[in-house]
Amino acid sequence: MDLVNQLEVVLSHARCGSLTMEDLLKEFADSELFVASRTEFIEGGPPFRPLLLGKEQDTMMVCFTDKSRIGDFATVAPHAIAMKGIDVLRALPQGMGLVINPGTTLNLELFPEGPCPAYALL
Repeated sequence: MDLVNQLEVVLSHARCGSLTMEDLLKEFADSELFVASRTEFIEGGPPFRPLLLGKEQDTMMVCFTDKSRIGDFATVAPHAIAMKGIDVLRALPQGMGLVINPGTTLNLELFPEGPCPAYALL
C-alpha cells in the first residue's frame, strides 16, 4: 500500500514497532483526517452524520487518513469532512471509539473503554 501523507508514514512505523504510541498520537492530533459522513456538512445546518461501525460491543466513529482510503464506504457515507485529529477526538462522544482506515493495513482502533492514550491529548 502506497503511503500518501506523513500521518500514514508515522502510522506505518508505529505498526512495525519503530515508533511509540505517544509519537503516533502527536502526529495524529496535528494531521488532517477525513470523517466519512452520511450527510453533507453545511455550515449552520443540521449536524453531519458520521459513519459508525460496531466493533465487538463498542460503537466506533470512522475516519480516514486520506480521501482515497474511503473506498467502498462511500456507498453508505458519500461525504467526507476534513478535520484535524485533535478536533476529531474532541468531537467524539463519551463512550464511543474511533477507527482509522478500517479494512486496510493502515488501520488503527482507539477503543472507548480502558486506558486510551488518545484522550490524554485533550
